[in-house]
Parts: sequence; C-alpha cells; structure tokens
Amino acid sequence: MKKNLTTALIFITCLDVQAITQNEFIKRLKDTHPFFTQLDLSVQIKKIDQQATTANQDWIVSVNTNFKSEDVNNISSITTYNNLNTTLVDFSATKKIVSLGANITLKHSWKDKNKATTASLNTNRNKFSIDYVHPLLKNASGINDRLNIDLSNIDIQISKLEATEQQEVFILTQLKKFIDLAYAQVRLMINNQRLNLAIQELTLVKQKFTMLVVDKVDVLLQEDAYQSAKQQQLQAQQDLNILRHEMAITLDISFSDVKAEFDLYQRYTTNDDNLKQYLLTNSRILKIADLSQDLLKRQLKSDRNNSKVQLDLKFGISSEGEDSRYIDSIFNQSPSWNIGLELSYPIGSTQAKSTIEKTQIKLARAKEQKQEKLLNIHAKAKALKQKIQYLVEILESNKMQIKIAKARTKEEKRRYNNTNSQTSFVISAQNNEQSVNLNHIQVAKKYQQSVLDFKATIDQLLP
Repeated sequence: MKKNLTTALIFITCLDVQAITQNEFIKRLKDTHPFFTQLDLSVQIKKIDQQATTANQDWIVSVNTNFKSEDVNNISSITTYNNLNTTLVDFSATKKIVSLGANITLKHSWKDKNKATTASLNTNRNKFSIDYVHPLLKNASGINDRLNIDLSNIDIQISKLEATEQQEVFILTQLKKFIDLAYAQVRLMINNQRLNLAIQELTLVKQKFTMLVVDKVDVLLQEDAYQSAKQQQLQAQQDLNILRHEMAITLDISFSDVKAEFDLYQRYTTNDDNLKQYLLTNSRILKIADLSQDLLKRQLKSDRNNSKVQLDLKFGISSEGEDSRYIDSIFNQSPSWNIGLELSYPIGSTQAKSTIEKTQIKLARAKEQKQEKLLNIHAKAKALKQKIQYLVEILESNKMQIKIAKARTKEEKRRYNNTNSQTSFVISAQNNEQSVNLNHIQVAKKYQQSVLDFKATIDQLLP
C-alpha cells in the first residue's frame, strides 16, 4: 500500500513541470507540425500558377531564315539570269497588351538576291514595320485576355481561406486532445485522492480489527474498496500517459514536458448579437462561397463578350529600302502606312449562347449552395450555443451534487464512528463522492470542447 501511495506521489511530482497553455500549444503546433508546412507549400503552388497566367503578356520573338538557290539555264523564258541565290532573314517581336486586348508586332526583313548574268548583280532589300491590332467589340479592353489572370486572383483568395479553414479544422482536433489531456490530469488527481483515502481507511480498519472493534467483514469491504480504487487509479494513469506520449510526438517535445495548463471550469461568453448576420459577415465558408460566385460572374462577362462581333482596328507603319549595298538599303527607306477594319461573326452564335446559358445556371446553383451552407452553419452554431448553455446549467447542478456527496460522506463517517452505521455505507458514500467529482469534470470537458466547436463554427477559434 505504501508502495502504491509513493508511486502516485512520484507521478504527481513528475507533472510538476512548466505547463503548456492553450496559446503556447497552438504556437508549438504551428512551428513543428508538417501539416502547416504542407499548407504553405500548397499556397505557394497556387501563387506560381497565378504568375503563369501572365504568360500571355510576354514578348514572343521569332527568327526565320531561308536560303534558296535557283539554276535556270534550261528555262528559256528566263533570260535575265542563269542562276539566282536568295537569302532571307525575318525577325519579329510580338506582344499582347492585355489591358487593351491589343497586339503589337515589330518586324524586320532582310532579303539578299545574288544573280549571275553577263554582269553580276547584288540586291539588298530591308523592310521595317510596326503592326497594331486593337479590338473594338469582342475582347474590348482585354476582357478575355485578362480572364485567366482575374480568375487566378480570385482563386488565390479562395486558396488562402481554404488553407485557414483547414488549419482551423486541424487545430480544433488537436485542441480537443489538449482538453482531453487537462481532463486526464484532473481525473488522475481525483483517483489519486480516492486511492489515498482507501489506503488510510484500510489501515485504520485493520487497526480497529486488531483491537476487536470491527468485524472481519469490515476489513474485507475496505480491502475490496482499496483494490477498486487502485484499478481506477491505474487506468487513469495509463490513459494520461498515452495522451502524454501522443502529445510529446505531436509537439516534438519530451514526455516529461507534457502538461496542460488549462482551467476546465472557465466560462465562455457567447455572442448575443444576431448570429445569422454575424456569419454572413465573418464566416470563411460563406466568403469562399461568395468568391466562387465571383469566379462565375467573371467567367460570364467573358462569355457574353465572346458572343459579340469580332471587329478589329488594324494600323500599320512600314518603311522599305533596296540597294546593292546593305547599308544603303537601310538608310534609303520609302515609308508607307495602312489602316483598316476586320469584321467576323458566326451566324447563329450557337456555341457562345450555350456557354452563356451554362455559366448562368452554374451561377444560380452557386447562389443556392451558399444559402444551403448558411443554413447548415447557422443551425450548427445555434445548436452548439444552446448546448453550451445547457452544459453550464448541468455544471451548476454538479456543484450542488458535490456538496451533497461530501456532506453525505461526512455524515456516514460520523455515524460509522458512533457505531450507528456499516462500513459499506461509508464506502458507498466515498465512491459516490468520487463518481460525482468525475462526472463534474466529464461535463466540464464536454463544455470546453463544445466551446471549441462553437468558436470553430463561427471562425473565432484561431488567434
């Protein structure tokens, strides 16, 4: 018996280390657990995808070279030369001006002709040009060119909210284990107290039996009570140690450092304001639903624009020069310019109309989905708020039960000492007091975990 008491005291002493608060627990979790690193990497991938949507703004450079050699000695219709060598080099750079939906192309062409006749002749031709295409209706202001960029900007916002939502779900699960740890610590303390009391009572009743004050049955009853208390204490100690080992691995700390500093009986004041309006303003899930609608609204703008006539304004400026010497062909240039309109339109616009109708239906469905999510979250929050209020009432009732149980134990002990009661009544009262205390902390644990669920539902869990 002394050995068991010593073991319990040593265990309590082992717990006498720097305890971890709830905020410290969350911080440690974020710093060490790979789950959060994964989330960060997922967001980084989304950001890279976002950057990729601007690829249509890059300059596209191309070079085309060609050499052609002609031998026309046996072609009687060609009398000006016997053979002709032609070298062609084209260089162009094209860029899309996304904000306007326009395209601009810079181009330089060089053609060298070398022909052999009675007198050899070299001809160099150089041409420089700038061509600009500006949409007037379809893709006006670059609405279609900017589609992927705009969708990506919205998608990155969704990704960040979803990442925060996943963090909250993960932290909620871990915090409930943190509450379990605090509960297991108090449960062990209560069972230790019961075991210590059983040891004292057994020692006392054995002394009384030696003095022939009590019967053998009293000793047997106390021994049975001691064994029962010992088993409960061992079970509580085992449950706590399992939790501590799990927490030590999760937080990457030593087993001896795992102790929760948390008041199971602290009260939480729920928000009495309009819960539905609060959710509409602050709920991440509803914000994600709104952004999902924004995606479809943006898509719909492009779908409607794509149904318009393709009407482009085209403007070009060029200069061209030719000379036997390359350098002279560059500096002796003849300018020219052109302007025009290009019109195209598919009769019927079957594809465009179908796309618009499909996106409109998707948008209508997204709106209904948001309403469904609002109903579900609101109902869950209301139910949890009501549950918390009922648990508060149960906790108050538990306090009264504890007072009654203590008073009963005291009275049964007094009656037994006055030989007006049996040992079984005292043991029953002591067991009842222990049971009431355990029930009280069980309700307190449910209360704290329900508070966590409520905070997570209304997005107040994360600091």
